[in-house]
Amino acid sequence: MSKEHPIWLTCNVLTDKEYEALWKSGVNASVLDYEVDTENNDDMDCAMSTIKEHHFGQNIWVQINNES
Repeated sequence: MSKEHPIWLTCNVLTDKEYEALWKSGVNASVLDYEVDTENNDDMDCAMSTIKEHHFGQNIWVQINNES
């Protein structure tokens, strides 16, 4: 995992302990305080809006675990 770029996760991806370990390892990680349904455009728009507020003018890459 790169420490070069900020990572944003939805609240249901990691446990608090896993997030703390990630943060302590030097990864710039943030956790949204809400779940994001990646198949719901409104949820994705909300998440992108939040990230844009914190990283204005920067590119955003989205990775979705497609298990269906």
